[in-house]
Amino acid sequence: MSSAVAQPTETLPTLTLRGAAPATALAHRLTPTHGLSTAGLALVALAAVVVLVCVAWGLSRMLTFEPRWTLSLRHAMAEASFRASATWAEFSDWARLGR
Repeated sequence: MSSAVAQPTETLPTLTLRGAAPATALAHRLTPTHGLSTAGLALVALAAVVVLVCVAWGLSRMLTFEPRWTLSLRHAMAEASFRASATWAEFSDWARLGR
């Protein structure tokens, strides 16, 4: 018993479209010919700066770095809030009494 493989005697014609552009011309036509606009570059730069600031802020909070002025500012803002709410409460009491 022989294991001979039959060789094809004729080839099939390839399918081509009439007037079709070669693949290299099509690829060249699909590639963009212009770069990013100036506004696009500015937005990318702004986004990068925002990301860097957020990372720096996150790292400083994670490492519990709090300058003295932030503690003073927080205390001052809390006291101002307390005093403003007390003033508003006094005013609303005054207005409620009909004076």
